[in-house]
Amino acid sequence: MELYTRTDLASQMDRLLSAMVAGDPSLAPLSQTARYTENGIALPMGEGAWATMDGFGPYRHDIADSKTGQMASFVTIREGKTRSILNLRLRLEKGVISEIEAIIARPDIGGAKGLMADGAEKLNESAKPDLRWFEAIPENERLSRDELRQIANLYFTGLEKNDGKGDYPFAEDCIRIENGYLATAPIDRREAEKLADKASGHDPDSRAGQSPYSWNFLTMSAKEQFETGFFAFVDRIRHRRFPIVDEERACVFTYAFFDHSGTVRDYRLANGQAVSGGLDRPFTWMIAEVFRIEKGLFTRIEALMTPVPYGTEPAWPLAAHDIR
Repeated sequence: MELYTRTDLASQMDRLLSAMVAGDPSLAPLSQTARYTENGIALPMGEGAWATMDGFGPYRHDIADSKTGQMASFVTIREGKTRSILNLRLRLEKGVISEIEAIIARPDIGGAKGLMADGAEKLNESAKPDLRWFEAIPENERLSRDELRQIANLYFTGLEKNDGKGDYPFAEDCIRIENGYLATAPIDRREAEKLADKASGHDPDSRAGQSPYSWNFLTMSAKEQFETGFFAFVDRIRHRRFPIVDEERACVFTYAFFDHSGTVRDYRLANGQAVSGGLDRPFTWMIAEVFRIEKGLFTRIEALMTPVPYGTEPAWPLAAHDIR
C-alpha cells in the first residue's frame, strides 16, 4: 500500500529545499516535533545549512519510498562561494515532515582542496543523473524489499576487511559515483584505457597498488576493484541503515559508517602484491549511498561521504531490518 506518490514526495522535497535556501523553516510543512540533523549532529531548525545555503545547482537525484513516506535527494548546493553536495532525507507522516537528515560533503575550510573537493562542479556539468536509475524493472523481475536490502548489504560485507575473495555482485557495466566523481569508468572508456596501458608496457597488476583514486585503479571495473583486496584498510562498516527501498526501480538507499583504525598500513593484495593503504590515523566516513540492483547485480551506485571523528555514533535509531 502506498502512503504517498513519487509526486507527493518530490513536491515536499521541493518545499523543504526552498525553505532551506530561504533560511525560513516556517516555509516547510514541518510537524511540531520535526527533527533535523546535519552530518550526524542534531541542530535546531534554521541552523547549519539552513542559515548558509544560498541556492542549489542543476543536479538532483531523488530516491523515493512510497510505502514508508520517505525520499532522499542528492543535490548540489551553494554556500557563498562554496559549492558542495547535499544528501537530504525526509519522512512524511500525516502529510507533514517529521524527519530531516542531511549529510553535506564540503571542501576544506579556507579554500584548500580536499579529497574530491570539486565534485559538485562535476555533478553540475552532468546536470542530471544517469537515466538508467529511473527505468522501471519488469514486474515479473522485481525483488522484494527484503531481497533488495540483502543484496545492498553484500556491498558493505564485501568492502569490510576486503580480501578479494568475497561475493561481489557487480554487473560488468556497473558505474559508481563517489562525491561527484566517477570511481569506475564506463566499459568503453575502461577497455580503451586498459589497451593503452597494456601497449605502454605497464604491469596490469600494478593498477591496484596505489590509491583507489589513482588513474590506473579507475580503469578497473567495480568487481575488479573489490577482487584486488585493496580495501583491507576498511576495518569495520557499522550501523548499516536501509531506510528507503524503491521496488519498482530496484533502488536501495542506505547509510553507514566506514571505520578506518589507521592500523592497517602495509598489507598484501589478493595476488600477493605488497601495498600501503596510506592511512595511519583513525577516522570514520559517514556515508549515504544508493544502489540500483538488476537481476541481483549492482548496476549503478552513487555515494556521498564526509569524514567524522572515529567511532561516531548514529544520530538516528536503527530499524528492525538494519544492521548494527
